[in-house]
Amino acid sequence: MNITGLGPYKWKYKIDRPLVEEEKLNCLHKKDKASKEPDYDLSVICLNSTYMELVDRWYPSKGHAVVYGVMGAVPFVLGAVLMLVAALERQGTFAMWFGLGISFLFSLVAICFFYLFCLEAFRRTHYPIRVNRKNRMVYAFKPDGKIIKASWDDLFFCKASSKPPLGERDYDIRAHVLDADGETIRATFTLAMPHSGAEERLVDLWEYVRRYMEEDKGVVENYELTQFCWPISGRREGVRYGIIGGFSPAAVAPYLIQLPFSPYFALITWGRLIAMYTSRVPHWPESVEAECSVADNDPYFKDWRDNRKLSFKQGVVPVIGFVIGSIFWGIATYYAVTNLMHAM
Repeated sequence: MNITGLGPYKWKYKIDRPLVEEEKLNCLHKKDKASKEPDYDLSVICLNSTYMELVDRWYPSKGHAVVYGVMGAVPFVLGAVLMLVAALERQGTFAMWFGLGISFLFSLVAICFFYLFCLEAFRRTHYPIRVNRKNRMVYAFKPDGKIIKASWDDLFFCKASSKPPLGERDYDIRAHVLDADGETIRATFTLAMPHSGAEERLVDLWEYVRRYMEEDKGVVENYELTQFCWPISGRREGVRYGIIGGFSPAAVAPYLIQLPFSPYFALITWGRLIAMYTSRVPHWPESVEAECSVADNDPYFKDWRDNRKLSFKQGVVPVIGFVIGSIFWGIATYYAVTNLMHAM
């Protein structure tokens, strides 16, 4: 889980600053071919002759913050309640005030974990990015609901990386809106991110986006290459695709390796479903839709309805893993609650 750009404080993109040397060295040039093997890397929502819509950097890992928030908050909530009950039984003593103090501290920690939970829940299901080939504009939803609108030709793109606590470093395509001086950053968003965050896949994804905007055959080539679009254009992804999304990091592994890890991925999937069904679906304003109008007979229109039929490994194995993992957690929860009640 990497919430760079999503949360407050140190997780926010740093703006109102000059470009640093590392960003200049990692600049992605719009006119230069970056890879011989472009790859959409499970990043597309829809594409057509006018625009291409991509998922945000937080979409692939959706559900982690919800799960970690709940797992962190529950023990401290229970601890706060138990300490409060114990303290009230010792009214007027030092033990009472000590218990109230511990209960208060536990409550503060629980609130912090609840904030982590709310980074994904009660927000938006996703934060789409559009690149418009015809008017050369880029539109990006920000986590606060506002929309960045900038000229493709004026944006500064570079390879960027970030490392979450206890996690591996991942890489994304960072887009900077620069001031008139061409140096000062006024706004930042992630244009696209490899599904796994792997550095070696970044240039392939960048070439996929770049050629759509820059090459004469970009639309045709991307249309032919893209085999899967996420079903989230103006809608939620649904339970089935939520399961597929939750298990997608394990999709490359053989069945016998996937199934033993199904409890972990099932837990993340439940977090993903909670995040999706407590959040609002983003909708572009009418002004953006007007600028991105698509011809009714566009031969290169593609969205989730044009997806090929999912294979057994893609569509059925995640569901099996989800059921197995959910049963595991159901049994574990039952015994945990039963033992807790007996202890009390």
